[in-house]
Amino acid sequence: MAANGYRRVEARAELLREVAREFELDPNLLAGVMLAESSGRIDAQSHAGALGLFQLMLPTARERAELLGLDAPTRDELLSDARLNARLAGSYLRWLLRRYGSEEPALVAYNAGPGRLDRWTKEFGGYAAWREARESTSEVLGYARKVLAYRERFRERGVVTPPFDQPPPPPQWSAVPPPIGPPLAPAEASEAASPDSTPSAPPSTSDV
Repeated sequence: MAANGYRRVEARAELLREVAREFELDPNLLAGVMLAESSGRIDAQSHAGALGLFQLMLPTARERAELLGLDAPTRDELLSDARLNARLAGSYLRWLLRRYGSEEPALVAYNAGPGRLDRWTKEFGGYAAWREARESTSEVLGYARKVLAYRERFRERGVVTPPFDQPPPPPQWSAVPPPIGPPLAPAEASEAASPDSTPSAPPSTSDV
């Protein structure tokens, strides 16, 4: 990844910290997702229709906006309003982390869509079995690992979060993440009923 991408993402450090505080996320993880999705380009668009810094599909963005009590965003807003795009992505990523209970499957679902991941894990009898079968061929597994590697690189660089203010390491999750995350607090109960969202990018045919 070119150094320009890191610098573009780090220029959004204050926004990343703000969104991380709002949704109880690691700002370096958000930075890793942004780098993987758009390389920090606010006007990035994919052939599949994903938009902006976090490459949100419009239905996903509108679903998240409704849950946050915001007006439904337009395509143009997702390509121009960095804070809106980041807040919607933060809300979505938090929901995925709580649903799947672990960073890797949550990132796979962010890239491929939770509906696809649920189908794959059902076909293989669980996430661990699917992961083992697709270890060397899955582009979405590669995406998740890339984001986690970027997260560590941002942490080392110390711009998104200074060295003296690093978030604690993630919990040591089980090797077999549960298909559904821990029970949500009452204030978030409405999120648990959220329908599966459209993926940020189509998965490789090797994952089907």
